Amino acid sequence: MNTPDVIPKSFASVRIAQVFLAGFLTVSVVLAFITESTFDSGDSIKHFLFARDAFQYPMNYLDSWAKPLFTLLASGPAQAGFIGMKLFQCGVVALSAWCAFVVARALGLPAPYLAIVFAYAAPDYFLIQYSGLTEPLFGLVLVGAVALAVTHRPGWSAALISWLPFVRSEGFIIIGVWAVYLMVQRQWKLLPLLLLGYAVFSAVGAVVLGDASWVFGHNPYATVSVYGHGVWDHFLDYMPNLLGRVLWGLALIGAARMVYDSFQRERRQTPLFSAELLLVYGSITVFVVAHSIFWAYGLFNSFGLTRVLTVTVPLFAIVALNGLAGVTSVGQTRTARWGIRTVLAIAILLFPALERGHDFAWQRDLTRPPDQQVVENAAAWLRQTYGQEARPLAYEFPYVAVATNNNFFDPKTHPAIVLNEAGQVVSLPVGGLLVWDDWYAPVEGHVQLNKMLSDARFRQLWQDSLPRHPERPERDTTRIIIFERVR
Repeated sequence: MNTPDVIPKSFASVRIAQVFLAGFLTVSVVLAFITESTFDSGDSIKHFLFARDAFQYPMNYLDSWAKPLFTLLASGPAQAGFIGMKLFQCGVVALSAWCAFVVARALGLPAPYLAIVFAYAAPDYFLIQYSGLTEPLFGLVLVGAVALAVTHRPGWSAALISWLPFVRSEGFIIIGVWAVYLMVQRQWKLLPLLLLGYAVFSAVGAVVLGDASWVFGHNPYATVSVYGHGVWDHFLDYMPNLLGRVLWGLALIGAARMVYDSFQRERRQTPLFSAELLLVYGSITVFVVAHSIFWAYGLFNSFGLTRVLTVTVPLFAIVALNGLAGVTSVGQTRTARWGIRTVLAIAILLFPALERGHDFAWQRDLTRPPDQQVVENAAAWLRQTYGQEARPLAYEFPYVAVATNNNFFDPKTHPAIVLNEAGQVVSLPVGGLLVWDDWYAPVEGHVQLNKMLSDARFRQLWQDSLPRHPERPERDTTRIIIFERVR
């Protein structure tokens, strides 16, 4: 059972948590204005474009891929540009860390304010603040719903978690965890609340789209992934990188303690045991196992992207705090326990910055990545060559829209790439330009370079490349080629 050696006064615990949160949030916001990173050059940018242009194209709010709730909440901040998106994400991460503290305090874990430290110390979770991705908001709704449950507001918890599928599709799986929890708690009357988000968006779809079944009918994810499949332990293998090895070690200890506690009758009878077991540990397990299955069998367009694991970081902070409680219990005195706790907390903060291969690297993580630099070079060439002349611009690389100020959602300025049976581009009008890159164009658009080079209807105008990994320039490059359709 989680029995802290000294339970701090609520006021003192909250004040310490507030100081930690204020410090980390300040650092995050300052870096948001300094860094040019977007964490990811594809989906991160595309989600930003959907949110930014939703005022002009309201149907973006009901785009299944973009995720309606995320687009709705992010569209306001995105009007300030990508910095608005980054500040929005900083706020989301801060709220998530605070909810982790609330859960830890409700569960009676020692030093619950360290949950905030643990959340911010996870390398990928810290860096994903500077993206337009949906993972941080998913994590907030998830840990927020846990916080409501452990503070004796199960109805509000069920209502909140019902919106999760409209941030990321895995939310439908997590709703199943809540259904099990409510049935275990015999909260039968609250089960319909799990359908609240679906009911609201279905009603909106019925009015706007004329299709009440659009949530599932417009599913953008193919059952069989076009990206292939991978190994079962792919995500589990990445955990030390996600959390840092010290935090991952404490999380393993915390998980072992929970397994042990599950066999203790007295522990199972404590008021919040079911909530802790199912909503914290159960949500992490179900999420990781589901993604492992998707990647191993190549389902639902899974690409094995490890960034999806960041949604679990606020919950992992709680699990690691449980592990810390187990480690510090070996101290014979209050001073010894405080010392162990302090040393481990410092190690958790410093280790990701010191371990070679998993460290925070400014050049790699917080500056503009090479693929975006090449696009910026291409955009500069286009401005110099064509001035303000607007030519149809075909591309698959979302960052092209940002660099060139091209209207991503206007089919006249951004025509969709359509191929004929021979794999040749047929959708671009004469005089139009195609920006070919060596990743998005062949993988997402199926536009192969050899087809472009051998197609007499197109001529090559410009190209540039940079090492994709500046620290290892010999590995591979990121390349942009601009073609013009001449006949």
